[in-house]
Amino acid sequence: MTNTSNISAIQTAVRAAGLDGWLLYDFRGLNPFPAGLINLGQGILTRRWFLLVPATGKATLIHHRIEATTWRQVLADEAVDFRAFASHQELDDLLRDTLRGARSVAMEYSPNGGLPYVSYVDAGTLEHVRSCGVEVVSSADLLQGFLAWSAQDRAAHEEAVSGVIHAKDCAFELIHRRLVEHQSVTELDVQQLIETELGARGLTYDHAAIVAFGSHASDGHYAPNPQTNRALEMGQCVLIDLWAGIRDRPMADITWVGFAGEPTAEYLQVWEAVRDARDLAIKLLTAGSVRQGWEVDRAARDLITSRGYGVAFRHRLGHSLGRNAAHGQGVHLDDWETHDTRRLLPGLGVTVEPGIYLGHIGIRSEVNVLLAESGAMVTTPAQHEPYRLGVSVQR
Repeated sequence: MTNTSNISAIQTAVRAAGLDGWLLYDFRGLNPFPAGLINLGQGILTRRWFLLVPATGKATLIHHRIEATTWRQVLADEAVDFRAFASHQELDDLLRDTLRGARSVAMEYSPNGGLPYVSYVDAGTLEHVRSCGVEVVSSADLLQGFLAWSAQDRAAHEEAVSGVIHAKDCAFELIHRRLVEHQSVTELDVQQLIETELGARGLTYDHAAIVAFGSHASDGHYAPNPQTNRALEMGQCVLIDLWAGIRDRPMADITWVGFAGEPTAEYLQVWEAVRDARDLAIKLLTAGSVRQGWEVDRAARDLITSRGYGVAFRHRLGHSLGRNAAHGQGVHLDDWETHDTRRLLPGLGVTVEPGIYLGHIGIRSEVNVLLAESGAMVTTPAQHEPYRLGVSVQR
């Protein structure tokens, strides 16, 4: 989320959405979005607060009296009507008066909890606001308007892409060389190499890379550790999922796969289904022929189902690309875990990563996509065929 106060930008978004206002609310950080939207910084806030940004006119802040100084510092450069309360009755009266005349306001909630990524206002507070006679609608798409990548974000993402691709190449080269030389290579060996290579590029991440051999590749979020660490054997599959970025900028997140030895016919058949689903999703996004996140997931999932692997595709197609963490706050490509109806807005980054997991085989292929007015662009290389590891010829 942005690091500047955005009341005028919020007001513009409210008007574009045809709403009467956006009612930002938080209590002790339960709602993560307002702090970024208005740049709360390090101010100490321990009481409930509401900030109504109307379609037109001055914004109104309802705050506790003992936090008046903090709020006037936070919003020093904004034209805001400060309204203080001490008792709960005063809060009730101020909220009702502030919302008088409004018909619909946006808040961080999702009907029926359908999109938990944006549903942070508690049920009791929603009841409180609705009792003032206003309709509450989801701010899901409004929030996305403040997540678009800047030119600096794009440049930082490109640097992150270069770093993760380099680390991926080093990882598969290590595996291949060890197999050719008949030396042991373990999941932790590869993970540690990836950490070293990312660190050398100054890239950060919230979790170490997934390096999975054999059946471990069928565990979507497998994390190697000393208890589960496995040495690769010929005839096993390999899956490496790694992500990293420059602090506070969009991450790069990729997954590539390989096979120790010549891949089996079954493995190649599964790979083709994953690859084709990935490429179909990319085609839809780059053509701009889909409008909401769920549509892309549905198309890719239908393709995998038509190949006989529908039950083995056990997660959403892709997620929003985050800052300081792989998963972001924007639209996901999802008609499985949720029915994500958020719009695919220009300037947002997403992953495309279909996967099929059969127990003894696990394959996922992941690329990053930046949405744009004219469609979208893939920002990471796409794998064309699995690595053949430990054999003399690499294709």
